[in-house]
Amino acid sequence: MKILHLLSQTHLTGPEVYAAGLIRCQVEQGHECLIVSDTLSVATEGRYIPMRIHDRSLVNRVRNIRRLARLCREEEVDLIHAHSRAASWIANIVSRMVPVTYVSTMHGRQSRRAARSRHNVYGRHIIAVCEHIAEHIRTELRLRDAQIHLVRNGID
Repeated sequence: MKILHLLSQTHLTGPEVYAAGLIRCQVEQGHECLIVSDTLSVATEGRYIPMRIHDRSLVNRVRNIRRLARLCREEEVDLIHAHSRAASWIANIVSRMVPVTYVSTMHGRQSRRAARSRHNVYGRHIIAVCEHIAEHIRTELRLRDAQIHLVRNGID
């Protein structure tokens, strides 16, 4: 399987460390991994493709959606794994343009706004990194159409 990990960050974050550990395990299992992010600080077996995901301007979002859709087609990506709200927003649209599945990981609490409650950008499958985040998704964000899967942060 070819997996694209999508992050929006300009400096080292917990989601990057989480993704790098996950990529290591996925590569060991025979999967091919790509990582698309603004920056990459942690060494990983995945192929890094820089892209300004954190920039939420309309022009940049449209550019990123087009580039990611093209990348998914050209690389025959099977799964997009989004690791942030901005990444999930983009993955949600790309998955409608290209036949690719996506999953989101919530690494922290998200503010509850009416727009987020009406439209779930995180997808049908959401990974929570701890029980507290899983409960937050169920009770505060109330993403009714989502299945929540608990995958704790690993420690090497």
